[in-house]
Amino acid sequence: MAADLFVPAAATPEGPPLPGVVVVHGAGSNRKRHETFARAACAESMAVLTLDLRGHGGSGGAVDGETVADVIDAARLLRSHPLVDPLRIGFRGSSMGGYLGVKASRDAEFAALCLLCPAPEEVLLEGLDYLALREEEGEIVQSARFEPDALRGFLERSDIFAAAEEIEVPVLLVHARQDETVPFTASLRLAERLQGDTEVILLAGGDHGAAQRSPALHRRTSRWLKERLSPGLGPEKA
Repeated sequence: MAADLFVPAAATPEGPPLPGVVVVHGAGSNRKRHETFARAACAESMAVLTLDLRGHGGSGGAVDGETVADVIDAARLLRSHPLVDPLRIGFRGSSMGGYLGVKASRDAEFAALCLLCPAPEEVLLEGLDYLALREEEGEIVQSARFEPDALRGFLERSDIFAAAEEIEVPVLLVHARQDETVPFTASLRLAERLQGDTEVILLAGGDHGAAQRSPALHRRTSRWLKERLSPGLGPEKA
């Protein structure tokens, strides 16, 4: 697995432990496309781990039914860092990354989630069908590697909306109204099922990638995560 870790330059073992954020990209993307957000969050005194999912960027393997484990492992890795408070780990994911964050949330023990245009199973299955069609027509798709049968089986057995009912931590949903890949109603459906404090930002314009490209939203979402990961707002120590 390939990943980048961003840590504030002034952080020291003698100082207060940092909140941490795991950042996960969407299908066909990679961690480098989220570096601008990672630096914005790092400037807010958070440690940020950007991950290449299996089959993407510098990571090996292929996206399959076990890809949720990549997010859980990333959270555990960040939690083990000596500068990071293990009780204050947040998440920020886009599209398929948002989907995986919801599915991983309980085992990863995220204290807050920021989801940008999270893709439900039906959208991801449509993407697999489109990928298969392109391959049948002789096109070579090199942006990512997939194990279609294993991934399809996992998606058909899963329900992101049922998983949302088990999430009691704060969640911020950001979606563009003009998103033609994942309808913004998917975020509204998620909001109805989430059990904790939930905020929804609907952008008046923009496409599927608008939220993850906006410097203004980088600042807004990083500050939202920092506030929700502040001491006293996360899970209590046993």
